[in-house]
Amino acid sequence: LTGLVAYAARRGVTVVPEMEMPGHVRAALAAYPHLGNHPGRALDVWTRWGVCDTVLGVHDAVLDFVHDVLGEVMDVFPSPYIHLGGDECPTTEWEESPTARARAATEGLSRPADLHGWLLGRAGSYLREHGRHPVAWAETGSALPPGFTAMIWREPSHATEALRRGHDVVLTHHRTTYLDYAQDDDLGGTPVQPGPVVDLRTVHRGDPEPTAPASGGRRVLGTQAQIWTEFAPKAADLDRLAYPRLCALAERAWTGPTTWTDFTRRLTAHTRRLDALGVRRHHPPTAPPSRAAPARTAPSARPTTHHTT
Repeated sequence: LTGLVAYAARRGVTVVPEMEMPGHVRAALAAYPHLGNHPGRALDVWTRWGVCDTVLGVHDAVLDFVHDVLGEVMDVFPSPYIHLGGDECPTTEWEESPTARARAATEGLSRPADLHGWLLGRAGSYLREHGRHPVAWAETGSALPPGFTAMIWREPSHATEALRRGHDVVLTHHRTTYLDYAQDDDLGGTPVQPGPVVDLRTVHRGDPEPTAPASGGRRVLGTQAQIWTEFAPKAADLDRLAYPRLCALAERAWTGPTTWTDFTRRLTAHTRRLDALGVRRHHPPTAPPSRAAPARTAPSARPTTHHTT
């Protein structure tokens, strides 16, 4: 990893690591059952789609573990930002755990579900004590503790709410920046993450940037493309998912709104550069797909198996 970080740094790229907590930790709980809410339970590693309901406990050993992991992450990654994950965290185990309920009462929380923000807040404070800045996925505009940079992915309107609460924001709306979704209706093409079609025009159109409040000084830091690789086992698959949609996102992020005609005119010239570089970009299907094939269905949340390794 240190070699990868150094390689990126020589090219002006900062690698921002992402760990996962308090949810999406099934692999950690399989290895260290004492960190869970049922310390004597043996778990397998989660290999299925969806959100796993096993989450970190909230006892002192968990805090020690989180600090140890963050310390090792900071040793490897000099990035000023450390991503803690933070979303898709069911609270059922805390609500049923006497230990978790006692912790919530001790910390003055109104309900066990509030342990989500409490645990993220403890991790975020540890990062700030070491000169780093915590980042997390935000399922709403008010889900994160103060001092976090919020990555807004569910609804564009959550960005305005997060700015109002004093968070810096990164725009990552899943219907415009998730490049593991299909980019056309070709149901016979390369397998992709089930969900809405996010085609080139959709990425180019993007979402309107929210207006930051007049006070508070919070900012929209930018946007980010997401590609999880459950359906991209080869580098060529990544090329096809990324390009040319990544060109459209770069246009939207760095230039702002442009007309579709202007964009496609310049993209025509740019794709010749991609081809010369050997980028195996996506080509639209030459024939319309069969309408007898089953339609794609949108999941209730973004893909999650990338969090369990």
